[in-house]
Amino acid sequence: MKEVFYVLCAIAIAACAEDDAQTNSTAIADQSIDFMKYLMKRYKVKEHWMTVPLDHFNLFDNRTWQMRYLVSERLFKPGGPIIIEVGGEWTIDGTSLIMGSLAELARDHHGMLVETEHRYYGESLPFGKNFTVEQYKYLQMEQALEDIAYFIEKFKAANPALNNSKVIIHGCSYPGMLVTWMRIRFPHIVDISYASSAPLGVGLDYPEFFEVVNDVYANVSGECIETVRVGFNETTHLLKTHDGRTKVREAFKGWTCGDIDEMNSMEILGKIIMVLNVMHDPSQYEEVACLSMSLDDDELKAFQRLANFITLKSKHIASCKSEASAEPDINSKSWAYQTCTEMGTFQTLNRKNSHHPFEMDMSVEESVQECVGEFGGVVTEHVLRTGIERVIRRYGGKKPKVTKVVSIQGTHDPWKHLAHLEDYGPEAPVWVIDGSHCADVTPRDDDSEQVVEVRARVKNLITKWLKEISPEEEEEKEEV
Repeated sequence: MKEVFYVLCAIAIAACAEDDAQTNSTAIADQSIDFMKYLMKRYKVKEHWMTVPLDHFNLFDNRTWQMRYLVSERLFKPGGPIIIEVGGEWTIDGTSLIMGSLAELARDHHGMLVETEHRYYGESLPFGKNFTVEQYKYLQMEQALEDIAYFIEKFKAANPALNNSKVIIHGCSYPGMLVTWMRIRFPHIVDISYASSAPLGVGLDYPEFFEVVNDVYANVSGECIETVRVGFNETTHLLKTHDGRTKVREAFKGWTCGDIDEMNSMEILGKIIMVLNVMHDPSQYEEVACLSMSLDDDELKAFQRLANFITLKSKHIASCKSEASAEPDINSKSWAYQTCTEMGTFQTLNRKNSHHPFEMDMSVEESVQECVGEFGGVVTEHVLRTGIERVIRRYGGKKPKVTKVVSIQGTHDPWKHLAHLEDYGPEAPVWVIDGSHCADVTPRDDDSEQVVEVRARVKNLITKWLKEISPEEEEEKEEV
């Protein structure tokens, strides 16, 4: 309880600090950018671009695009491995090259650190910032895998010191899928893969996402999940009347999820669900959440208890933001296209056939229709179903046949049911930790002993595999 109290205090302090900074958000953003520039310079992370084929599967299409990537050579010595952080549905920033497990691996093995940016995300835009739905057709996972393989071959060829370097790649979430599949498609190019929270089992419907949310809060206490359930349902009923909507808007006025006065009832409920999502919660956060709700005045209704917590968490965890720049909008649109053509896994709610704390339904049919509406004329339900079937057929679903892949999954990760929670094989262990999505990636002060231990296990296993595939080189390093 003492530890929980300290975490609660830290949350309160962070929330107060954010309250004070609301009027100066632009200055804070500028400071963050300046700080990242400082870190990039301090740790010698340099930006580069590589010319990559637009369509790897059409020999008669000579069009190319520019892939952005970041490199840090500060720890590298000839013969050391290339350690690649594979980018996903975001703009890469070099953070993984400065801190965390990959930086430790590079330090131990004199590796060269690289981060690649995924096509159609960040600044790696084949058609610039203005492109048509038709031009999205080159945004496919198979093309992304070819990008990585092509990059590795060309990068090594351009750097003679890398001729004998082994290749280790890491990815978190969707990139965790890519790095796993790289060992299926290109085992001669990628030697070792490390996948964090990879949701390999794509499919159309995924109601389990919010069932995990339910289970996480319920595992703290029955009283806690009851507060979440009743609070949400009271909010739902209040939104059905004019006076009720006024009360809800007043209760959630201080959140960071946008102007609540401009939102309709479904948008408000959707934001509440988003904030309650446990995917990126730090260690012990749910215990803190339940404690904070229980500390409210006993006379407060569950609705107000929940509103107080949602407002606090929206600031602390940054579960939703009211402002978005043009760049994240491109990222979101690209990710929607991938979801609507190859992944599905729509986060549905069904009160009859699944257990979750929300008194509402969201069907897979609604999600499919959103895809059809957003990419009408190009994306259809048939395209989506065919794309999902193709991904499963190509890569083997939840349990691919791979070697030298180490995978980490979290018990609190809402995507965990799309993963196999047991070893894929003798040389493909799956280790499950008490943690949320990609909890093993970035060290935090509140990491549990188990998370710290699993990072050490991953590093030791990769070291073991490196010795097995290049024993002579490892012996020479030890002698030096």
